[in-house]
Amino acid sequence: MYTSMNFLKSSYKPQCLYLPVFLAFFLILGCKKSVGELGQAAKASFKATPVTGKVNTFLLESTSEGAYRYQWDLNDGQGLISGDATKEAYFLKKGEYEVKLYAYGNGGYDIASQKVVVQDDDLSPILNSAEFKKLTAHPWKLDPSSTAPIIVGTENNPAEYFGGGSLADCQADDVYTFAFLNNDFKITYNANGATFNAGNVQPNYSCGSDRSYTNVSFTYSTVVAGAGIASITLPGVPPEMFIGVTDVSSNNYRIISITDTEMVLRSGKANETVHQFRFIAQ
Repeated sequence: MYTSMNFLKSSYKPQCLYLPVFLAFFLILGCKKSVGELGQAAKASFKATPVTGKVNTFLLESTSEGAYRYQWDLNDGQGLISGDATKEAYFLKKGEYEVKLYAYGNGGYDIASQKVVVQDDDLSPILNSAEFKKLTAHPWKLDPSSTAPIIVGTENNPAEYFGGGSLADCQADDVYTFAFLNNDFKITYNANGATFNAGNVQPNYSCGSDRSYTNVSFTYSTVVAGAGIASITLPGVPPEMFIGVTDVSSNNYRIISITDTEMVLRSGKANETVHQFRFIAQ
């Protein structure tokens, strides 16, 4: 009996030792085989050619190898755009744009980039748009008859933090004028003697000194991140420059809606605290 048990023990030990080694060897072989089946990564490349008869327009053509899916980044604020191997790209403003192509293959993706030089601005799509014509048709002021001319909240709930209330006297007479002068976008703010001090200007929530400004250049774009149909970006930071109130999160303002007589403007990017303003034509 002792000899038999001793034999069983000696036979069992090698099985315990070899089994993990065998499994590890099997798994390694299996992993290597799976990786090999993925195939080669794409090799990205493309060419950019001006389109005859079209202003600021280029034909982007992928010359990538081993690619089946494509994304383009025109470096104009739109971010990555899914598309085909061939894309027609239009640029509004003059400048150098580092265009990128993301080419995806079975074994991974590759990125190619090259500079596209745009010689001149083409502002006609903006200047001729119905929204810009309405914006510049007359001055604007906060709606004194609204129960919520200013609300504060988040992108998904603009009134989450503050649902509105009446305007201070020094807010009700503020006037904002948008224009296109000397080939540039300009904004003028007339405080008419006093500006409302929001939470970032002492004393808080009271009428203070006049913070008017005249013909300040701003950026106008139809590329919008989040809700809206166009965006207005002022230079500098609040309260040096602002629209509506001094304590906006940033000087990015999105036109949510606009008619001949009313405009809803939302300050702040989609990931920031937003202020939403209701303006009426003066």
